[in-house]
Amino acid sequence: MSNIFFWLNDNSGFLTFLTVLASLITCILSLCSARAAWAQVKEMRRQFQEENRPNIEVEFLYEKRTFYGLRFVNHGKHTAKNVRILLEDAFINALPESAFSSLLRKSSQKTCIIGVGQHYDLFIGMQKYRECPNKPPVKGKIIYQANGQTYESEFDIDMENYATIFSVQSGQEDLLKKLKEQNNELKKIQHAILSLKHVEGENSGSD
Repeated sequence: MSNIFFWLNDNSGFLTFLTVLASLITCILSLCSARAAWAQVKEMRRQFQEENRPNIEVEFLYEKRTFYGLRFVNHGKHTAKNVRILLEDAFINALPESAFSSLLRKSSQKTCIIGVGQHYDLFIGMQKYRECPNKPPVKGKIIYQANGQTYESEFDIDMENYATIFSVQSGQEDLLKKLKEQNNELKKIQHAILSLKHVEGENSGSD
């Protein structure tokens, strides 16, 4: 036992080195663990922000079989603020109706707010746009803000692929068409009844 004590006393420098080395290894492991924990926290925060942010998507709009446009819908979980919709000049200049071109140029200078589940519409044309051959694709980008973050997304819609939509009737229009057909049939029946009464009246008068 005394030999061990003397050996430790004679090799105190070595023991100090081992102590320092062990402390250094412990610090390195603690630092790595702290960095891993911090990275995990950052990733969790990123995922939370991604799940609880506004998310604006673009949809084609065909309103009342008259107006053609774009609908910007917020499918996210947070209100989008300072929303700017920037359409490419090439698309705006190619529109056949100058009134809509002018409105789109003015709208690019404005901002709006789109709440959760709400939308903002931009109209791009009417009958002349429908008849326009080789419709130019709608290109642009959306810029909006939420929770101190700025989000930006681009869109590119090939309007020629929506040609089939132009001829689609809504359920309400189908109902109105059937009611019109039914009214025409009722008029025919009414006319037949009146004609029958007129014939009966003539027959009774001749008797």
